[in-house]
Amino acid sequence: MKKRGMLQQQVFYYILAAVMISLIFMFGYQQLVKLQNLNEQAKFVTFKNDFQNAIQNIYNKNPGSTLIYSDSSQNKPLILPKDAKKICFRNEKDKALVKSDSTYFTSFYIDNLFSENECFDLVNSKFSFTLENKAEGQKTIVRIR
Repeated sequence: MKKRGMLQQQVFYYILAAVMISLIFMFGYQQLVKLQNLNEQAKFVTFKNDFQNAIQNIYNKNPGSTLIYSDSSQNKPLILPKDAKKICFRNEKDKALVKSDSTYFTSFYIDNLFSENECFDLVNSKFSFTLENKAEGQKTIVRIR
């Protein structure tokens, strides 16, 4: 009689252990997904800061100066979130609107940048581009190519 009761008790422990293990796996999976999303959001923030710094850097140089951001140059391409396929620039008054097709990307405005309302395709979420300091009349602008 005692053996039968112990067997039922062991089955209960096994079921409880299986439920606990599955809950731990579910919680762990959710945390991994949240961590990946946070990583992609961090890539956007890093891109935004690095891009603004690049614009400011070339803006402060002499007219005619250029900076190239590519795999083969000293300045490496800027990284966007993994789901980004293209990035677009549109002029609005004295600012440029920067947009992307990424779900992690929030559009933002940047001063002193002039673009011909164009989009650039990204390769492996890397944005390769050239910035050029130009003087147009009394105004200094930065063009992106």
